[in-house]
Amino acid sequence: MDSSNKLHFPGYSADAADFLVEERDINGIGIDTLSADYGMSTDFSVHHIINGNSKYILENVANLDKLTPTGATLIIAPIKIEGDSGGQARIWAILSHP
Repeated sequence: MDSSNKLHFPGYSADAADFLVEERDINGIGIDTLSADYGMSTDFSVHHIINGNSKYILENVANLDKLTPTGATLIIAPIKIEGDSGGQARIWAILSHP
């Protein structure tokens, strides 16, 4: 956070979110930052695009660098919070061996 209380971290662009939804067979996206939208976003377009297409967003995910580009199976166990749109989740990855 800077002196103006603005967050600075990378995220997906709206174009990337559109591409992933329209051109790839995704179930959801993951990122190792605080949000799928970049830090100073005010419209949260990535959230609207991804969630608006019934896809999930995983944020603050650790160890993404240890996953293979394809072939991993994720097990995602989210906490249910009544009346809310998100919450903490435990995530496991099952990697296939070559």
